[in-house]
Amino acid sequence: EVLIRVMVAGVNGGADTFSVTRAAAEATGIKLGAEGVGVVVAAGAEADYAAGDRVAFIGGGYSEYTRVKARLCNAVDEGGDAAEQTAARVSGLTAAVALGHTAPVTSGDVVVVTACATGSFAVQLAKAAGASVVGTVGSAAKVDAAKQLGVDRVLNYRHESLADVLAAEYPGGVDVAYEGVGGALLGAVCANLKPEGRVLIVGSISQYPHNDETPHHGVEGVGDIMDDVFRPGRTVELPNGGRLIGNVWGDAFSTGVLPAFRDRLYADLAAGEIRALVDGTRFCGVSEAPAAVAHMLAGRNTGKTVL
Repeated sequence: EVLIRVMVAGVNGGADTFSVTRAAAEATGIKLGAEGVGVVVAAGAEADYAAGDRVAFIGGGYSEYTRVKARLCNAVDEGGDAAEQTAARVSGLTAAVALGHTAPVTSGDVVVVTACATGSFAVQLAKAAGASVVGTVGSAAKVDAAKQLGVDRVLNYRHESLADVLAAEYPGGVDVAYEGVGGALLGAVCANLKPEGRVLIVGSISQYPHNDETPHHGVEGVGDIMDDVFRPGRTVELPNGGRLIGNVWGDAFSTGVLPAFRDRLYADLAAGEIRALVDGTRFCGVSEAPAAVAHMLAGRNTGKTVL
């Protein structure tokens, strides 16, 4: 194990256990927060790290210090931007594995990306693979950010229908969708999916507890996305032959390919081959964690929210 002084923590939909899973308010033993970047202050005898090393890690990011297994850490460049390195640890790596291993994107594919922070990585990786990318956003400010990342067709879903755009402009169908919103956007993707198409479910933010009503996706034969697909990591066959993939990591852990994807991602980040889009609103200190989570859940962020 290593003891880490946390510099930056990432904020995502699954990082606040109480809010996302509705755990009892009196529950104990919950380490709040997920990924982060920090400096090792102490290391166990069998850990491959020493005091002073900067690492990215998973576990307990919403704390000044966190103790984690050394295997959940990876060394990062001490001269790099800690916020960008934090963004890459979960948001970036999820996209890299999902689009490079679980549902590999190839040249000529049509890829739809609806997720925000992790989606900012997904669109860049899909473009690098030669795909045409459709990206959805929820505000005018995010349109410009998506264009700067290379999205071919940016759609503000508050003013345009994703279902109509896909049917009219991409009549051949969607090869891969990287979907993190749920509701009508998920329904639109599935309605325009190729028979061999794949929908990678990276969350369903429209269902998270900040919304009083949960919009239904309307996908035939599919129940609750979070409870029936995402959390259990199930793959669901759709009537047209396409697939909803609830475990976007696939067999990356069991086959041992994960470290290679992680190392490549961080090398590309350091070399400027890929951008980590970090939201401009910064939150400082453990006491501001609730405000950071609320900021992200409200959709006010453009890119990764960090603490």
